[in-house]
Amino acid sequence: MQTVQLQKDKLGLIEWITQLEDVTVIEKLMEIMAEENNYSYRLSDQQIAILEEGSAKYDSGEERGYTWEEVKEQAMEIKKRLDEAKV
Repeated sequence: MQTVQLQKDKLGLIEWITQLEDVTVIEKLMEIMAEENNYSYRLSDQQIAILEEGSAKYDSGEERGYTWEEVKEQAMEIKKRLDEAKV
């Protein structure tokens, strides 16, 4: 779409939105705007289930969390072992 036409279309939409009385259309537009603010990224149901399971295990004390420092140390240790194995 040409830049000039895009600007005209935007202005047309703005005018149309200001005259809307239908709440469901406004709600749908708000959903679209929220999706754009989130870069339209959504977790799958499986990803959500994995996160919820991990959160429940953490909350119950079944599994513990790690600090950023602990994660970095573990990653460096794994990298060190991999590098040693290559030799």
